Formats: sequence, C-alpha cells, structure tokens
Amino acid sequence: MVQSRSEETKTRVLDAAAELIVEMGHTNVTLRDICQRSGISNGSVFHHFGSKEGVVRELFLIERRRYLGAIAEAITGYEGDPCDAFAQGTREAMRFQLADVERFMHLIADFNDSEWLRENRELWLGTALDIQQPVVEWAMPHFASGALPMMPPAVFQAMSLGPAEFLMRSQRQGRIEDASAFIDTIAAGVAASLKHLRDQQAAEKAKADSA
Repeated sequence: MVQSRSEETKTRVLDAAAELIVEMGHTNVTLRDICQRSGISNGSVFHHFGSKEGVVRELFLIERRRYLGAIAEAITGYEGDPCDAFAQGTREAMRFQLADVERFMHLIADFNDSEWLRENRELWLGTALDIQQPVVEWAMPHFASGALPMMPPAVFQAMSLGPAEFLMRSQRQGRIEDASAFIDTIAAGVAASLKHLRDQQAAEKAKADSA
C-alpha cells in the first residue's frame, strides 16, 4: 500500500529524529536538527506533531510497542509450560536489544527512570497496559489451572525483563564482554523462579484446603 504524502512526511521526521537521538541523546536534539536532517519544514513538523516533544512522544510509543510487542508475541506464541514462555520472553528481550544495541540504549533504555518518563507517566502507563493486555488474556487460564503463580502483571514483567536489561547494561558498561553468552542462563533463571513460586503456591493451597 502506497503511503500518503502525510504519512511519508511523518515517517521522514520520525526516522530523522531516531537517528539524531541515537547520535546525540534525546535531550540534546533540537527541532531545528530534526528539520535539517529530515528535510521537512518547521511548519510541517508542527502541523504533524505540535512540537519537538510531540515527535519524541510518538517515537517513544513506536519503540516501546516494537520492543514490548515482540516480547508479548514470544510469550503468547510459546507452546509448553507457561513458566518457560516467560523465559522465552526474556530471550526475545535480549535478542531485540542485541540486534541494535545503540538504538535500544538511546530510544528505550535512556528513557527508563528518567525525568522525561516521570513527566509522561500517563502516556507510559497507558501504553504498557495496552501492550500487556494480550499477555494477560493468554495467562488467565494458566492462572486458573495453577500453571502460573499468581502475581501482578508488573511483577512478571520485572522478573522477565529486569535481568535481561540489567545484563545488557552491564555489557554497555564493560562489566561483561558478551551478554549473548548468558541468554540461556538468564532465561533458565526466570523459568526456575516462576516454577518455584508456582510450586510454593500450590503447596500453600493444598495445606489450606486440608486444614
């Protein structure tokens, strides 16, 4: 399908902004930089995005949806123990980051726990809830059957994504040489932790039922 002129303009602006943010960091990029790199006029950028902040917000949403969407598909598409499905999500998180370390660092990681993210908390929460909904729906029957331990979705996300993101940060800091060598190790730890919690909850339920 051929893009409309408006869509082409937005794509050029977003592509230029992404390149500049990877090169300079989002706080250092100006609207003038984006206009010069994209070849789009200041007025046209304002028409489509309202401001530089509007460009950054749109790019933030696109990158988060790409990242979390890929992980959600890896989890919900896994056939087998649902605890292992979250380990598959961890693998996908690391593969995604390793595919373009600089892009992930500047377009996703740099926003984590940033002042920008705190100022745009509602934007982030709405996006996170939207993206995780398919995973929640997939998980519901597994909660009901006891195949997954009962925990808030945010805890599952922390357990499956936290280790992957910390490992990649360690590589960027030079604390480890090759994060890819530890993908299976980290994923196995995620699966083992979830299975332990599942068994623990099952034992507690059995004890309560027999009391």
